[in-house]
Amino acid sequence: MKFCELTIDEFDSFVKDEFSHYTQTRAHYTGRKAMNMDVHLVGVKEGERVLAACLLTGAVSLKFFKYYYTHKGPVMDHHNQELVRFFYTHLTSYLKARKGLFVLVDPYMTRNYLDGDGNVTAEQPVDDVIQTMASLGYMHRGYPIGYSMDSQARYFSVLDLTAKTDDELLKEMEYKTRRNINKTIEMGVQMRDLSDDEMDKFFSLYRMAEDKHDFSLFGLETFKRMKKMYGDNARVVLAYIDLNDYLSRLQAQLTAKRTEFETSNEELKQNPDFRKLKNKTAELEKAVHQIEKKIAETEELKQSDGDILELASAIYIFNNHELYYLSSGSNPKYNKFMGAYHMQWEMIKFANQLGLKRYNFYGVSGDFNEETSPDMGVIKFKKGFNAYIDEQIGDFIKPLNGPAYKFYQLLKRK
Repeated sequence: MKFCELTIDEFDSFVKDEFSHYTQTRAHYTGRKAMNMDVHLVGVKEGERVLAACLLTGAVSLKFFKYYYTHKGPVMDHHNQELVRFFYTHLTSYLKARKGLFVLVDPYMTRNYLDGDGNVTAEQPVDDVIQTMASLGYMHRGYPIGYSMDSQARYFSVLDLTAKTDDELLKEMEYKTRRNINKTIEMGVQMRDLSDDEMDKFFSLYRMAEDKHDFSLFGLETFKRMKKMYGDNARVVLAYIDLNDYLSRLQAQLTAKRTEFETSNEELKQNPDFRKLKNKTAELEKAVHQIEKKIAETEELKQSDGDILELASAIYIFNNHELYYLSSGSNPKYNKFMGAYHMQWEMIKFANQLGLKRYNFYGVSGDFNEETSPDMGVIKFKKGFNAYIDEQIGDFIKPLNGPAYKFYQLLKRK
């Protein structure tokens, strides 16, 4: 075995075959290089065969040092102790030679599988990995719950797409979710991709989500860079409804329902004591009034807000293994059109069409307590699609320069 820098083709070929995260990809590397950021491709080879690959980024710390980070890397079998010891021992030497202050690694490795309510359904062996890493000087940062600005989410909400048709996926969803998806189809909700010069449409909806959940993470330029960086492996989509089309659908429903009502009412006149017919006629009359009310409300909405309503938008990235639902937003004024449900369903079908194994709804807090969870609504929304929870092993950190790292920690506490 030899530790070495990998060519982009060597790296790309390996991560396409081995289960890996979208941040461990050619696009991520070339995108960072284009922005003149410090980025490295390292790994282990045996002859010409790659055994481990890792995209590392570096950033200046304490003026004279750099901290290094690999997001969901390295890509390797962390249960292979010989390989793990070889890789991380040589990684330390590699980073120390490049003024490393500390290194943070975040392997894409599952600790537990949980159901949508947070109950563990299957445990994965990780103790051996933690022990081996500890012997190499890597401190495991535990199993935190919640969100932090210092680390990535540890809990992912994931839909298994393996060997399932679209119809099977829909049938396995909760009744409410399945009903809402079908309603969006009935109403004529649509989805399209946004071009580069339409990113403000996404961002305005994203800002609504920020306001609702009281957070602020990224600016418009960050999302533009992300879309550009991942190119054909990124989609920014918009769910919308054309009120003219919706009104046409309502008018067709009204015509059909009025015909039913008139027919039933005529029958009732001939059979005034028939209780079932009386109840049926009353229900049909009520349905007619409900559709008439929807038409009036829609006409009013069209006058105030225009023909096209922008309901929800999101940015997605995909690789050879899964599709990731990263950031999104929706307009709460138009919640009744359920744009988010339509958008998710269309993208689930897209992922299935690509033959991907997983649809990753991405991070949740990991707090499944109704009283304390900061995102119970989000957890339930994702659970409705029949998503399970993939709890990750978490972060490991290793100081590379002891005295400087202690000084760094002191500064952080102030």
